[in-house]
Amino acid sequence: MRADLNLATRPFGRARLFWMASATTAAVLAIAALALVGIWFQNREPAPEDSAAELRLSGELSGIEAGERGLRARLRQPETIEIYDRSYFLNQILLRKGVSWTKTFVDLESVLPPRVLMMQIRPEIGFDNRVDLEMLVGAETPADFIEFLKAIEGAEMFGAPDVRGYSPPNENQPFFRYELAVRYEQQL
Repeated sequence: MRADLNLATRPFGRARLFWMASATTAAVLAIAALALVGIWFQNREPAPEDSAAELRLSGELSGIEAGERGLRARLRQPETIEIYDRSYFLNQILLRKGVSWTKTFVDLESVLPPRVLMMQIRPEIGFDNRVDLEMLVGAETPADFIEFLKAIEGAEMFGAPDVRGYSPPNENQPFFRYELAVRYEQQL
């Protein structure tokens, strides 16, 4: 058992310990803040080697930008544009030449039903070397054309067909005519 021997009329509580701990913490935080402000003042100015590197890189960037402006001006010259257009045209001709008509007709023959007639075919080559075939197909009956569509959808070398137009038979053409486009997976 502990006896309390404080005989004061108004005993002093534990407030002194709280105020001392608070004052010590405030002093430590103030010293840390002053140290951080001092470090900031010391490092406000960039290091001389950083300034030299920045100047060197700025010079290199200016040189690269000047070179880019020169190349852009050279590309805008009429002679260069003419060469680019001619090259593009020749590349497109070579790509079209690269489509094997024999292979295309063999693949189409493998899916063409007996009562469907291929009236017109035109390959279209995209920028990604994708070959799209635009076709005009004649069929004796709409059921024959549907059979042709099912055969194309089932073939691995063709994508999904896109029917774009339809014409019924008339005096000059005894066939139902369908315009369609289909992706063709022929490797160029």
